[in-house]
Amino acid sequence: MKIVKLLAAGLLSVSLANAQDVMQKSMSMMEEGMTQIQQGFLNNNVKLIENGTKLVNEGNALFSKKELIAQYLPAEKKHLANHASNVSKRIALDVNVLSLNLEEKAYIKASNAYSDILNACSSCHAIVRNW
Repeated sequence: MKIVKLLAAGLLSVSLANAQDVMQKSMSMMEEGMTQIQQGFLNNNVKLIENGTKLVNEGNALFSKKELIAQYLPAEKKHLANHASNVSKRIALDVNVLSLNLEEKAYIKASNAYSDILNACSSCHAIVRNW
């Protein structure tokens, strides 16, 4: 019986560590992507904006499922997984809007989409992380 409990505890700790790794990788990719997008806008470098957009999109996809988000959150904040999941959907939509506007050379609209991505990130961090 002790072996079963030890195995269960081991599996739980591995799954929690894996959720942390996914979350950290996701946030790191998104941070790098947002930095590249900002630098691209500041330096009129469309390629940098495109690369940053890809990073944000990939990072967001890693940590977008409500079940995975809930694994990461402490017990008293698990109910906020729905909010974080909705923010992830908002980010995905804004990434598409940014990309489409970039293709159309509508740089003001693209920068507005970037701003909305940043606002979505800040909203989630403020609510879920109690800023």
